[in-house]
Amino acid sequence: MSLATFFQQAKQQIKSAVSAHPIEILMIVTFTVGIWFVDWNLEKDHLAYWLFESILFAVVYLSRPYAWYRFSWLVPLATILAIWQFNDSAEFYLTNPKFWGAQFIALLLLCGFPFVKNNQAFTYRNFTNLFHLALAIAVWGLIVGLVAAIEASIRALFNVNFSRSFDGHLYSSLVILCPPLFFLVFQQRQSNTEMTVHRIFEILVNIILAPALMIFTLLLYVYVGKIISVGVLPKGMVANIALPYLLSGLAIYALRSICAQTRWNLFFKYYPYLAIAPLVLLWLAIERRIGAYAWTEQRIYLVALAFAITIAYGILMLPKIRQYRLISGVVMSAVFAMTWLVNPQEIAYQSQNSRFQELLHKLDLADEQGKIRNDINLVDRLETMNANEREDWIELEHVTDYVVFNTISINYSSTEWDKHMEQLVQTYGEKIKDLNSMSIYEDEIRLNGEAIGTENNRYHKNFKQSAQPIDIENYRTLIHTTTHRFYQAEPDDTAKEPHHLCFLEEQDKYCIDINAHIKQRFQQHHVDNMQIQSDSVLQMLKEDLLKIQGDDFVIYLSELGISFDPKTGYTYNFAFGDFILQK
Repeated sequence: MSLATFFQQAKQQIKSAVSAHPIEILMIVTFTVGIWFVDWNLEKDHLAYWLFESILFAVVYLSRPYAWYRFSWLVPLATILAIWQFNDSAEFYLTNPKFWGAQFIALLLLCGFPFVKNNQAFTYRNFTNLFHLALAIAVWGLIVGLVAAIEASIRALFNVNFSRSFDGHLYSSLVILCPPLFFLVFQQRQSNTEMTVHRIFEILVNIILAPALMIFTLLLYVYVGKIISVGVLPKGMVANIALPYLLSGLAIYALRSICAQTRWNLFFKYYPYLAIAPLVLLWLAIERRIGAYAWTEQRIYLVALAFAITIAYGILMLPKIRQYRLISGVVMSAVFAMTWLVNPQEIAYQSQNSRFQELLHKLDLADEQGKIRNDINLVDRLETMNANEREDWIELEHVTDYVVFNTISINYSSTEWDKHMEQLVQTYGEKIKDLNSMSIYEDEIRLNGEAIGTENNRYHKNFKQSAQPIDIENYRTLIHTTTHRFYQAEPDDTAKEPHHLCFLEEQDKYCIDINAHIKQRFQQHHVDNMQIQSDSVLQMLKEDLLKIQGDDFVIYLSELGISFDPKTGYTYNFAFGDFILQK
């Protein structure tokens, strides 16, 4: 086919789409032109109108078979007026679960309407609509790429720079125009064709997807056999396997209905019943996770999804009601319930807050009023915690993060944060700030940015210099070490031993016995260098360790790392310089 023929056919298809969908086209053009009048420099974005284009397009498009289609333009108009009166900020809707729930329901309606009883016809309609939507998005991406390439060529050849406002309007208009327009074009091409699928699709379903599902089914049943034989319930991670398996199974089971020829019929005859074991595994994993770590938003959504999947497989098990449209209705009901009827964020917060209080009492951190005790030394508690307490402390860290950050908006201001922390302090006391700064990761524990020494990480300690005034009265030269030019002397350096640390500044060399310095500082504070010490004890040595006194110079370190070995005690690991004072 020649290029001219291609463009001629495309032109004809667009004309056909315009004549068949005049109101949809009018709405798309109106939204596209309207975006060019938006001022991108305003503090408030006023972009909420365009966020609803997809929902409004679905409403108008689905009204085509009915007489009120000619009046469907009133729906976008009424919606725009409502947004204008209520809230026209895009940020407000983008952070609202109700908006995304409505978007997902609109997508399901667009794909499945009018929800025919015949499973084959229903599946085919959903598949083709989704395919056309994906194809329309792909064409939009191609057009965006071509426009970007043209812009880059103009910049390179003619030294023309396009403004941020122009690019914003241009690419926004392409987002608004292309996907719905090309979706209509592709739908128009499909309207008069028979229900057929490509041979490659059948190969994908029968030769690849179906056997893969059978293999995973076998693996899951082997795992069930293992559980029964050893008597150990599954861990929470099983949900990460069972959930994708069940979702994929539903999709493959439905897609087989639109294949001209199908294989593995015996397996799929009993597949809904074979899914019972994975469903049980999924619910066991969910129950154990919630029982151990309480509710979170993600777990609430997971439970809702698990309910929907369970009902879907229940529908497949009963031939009299085995209708895919019912499954679609269940999914839409679940989405509506989770976004419009239930507030998962509030439920999760109350659950995690209760778990937070339980952990405070379990670790003996709370007083009678439920506040964190002021007499608790968190550093000492973290240093001396045993292996049994470690999991509780790790969970406390996670729950604290949830309690602190869950009720505050994503784009919070400093004022909002201060007010939020003030409320938390009133509820739990000042120590909530320390808990919020706590970080436990593998062998490292930090509190307020400082490393905490434990049995696992106490063998390495880093000291960092804090800002403080320096007395330079008795020194003639100050050398600021803009680069870290310390080195540890090599064994062939006859002048110095390997454990000496030197700093080079042009022709001058400043060397010190760093391990002797460390030992002296320990002795100065009456601390045993040959015994492992707690973080609180090591912190007493910090300032003296970072100041190294030579014969005629003083080195101030910005950072010093030391390591402990039972045979040699605390020794030098690394050092970064700050500056040198020379007498």
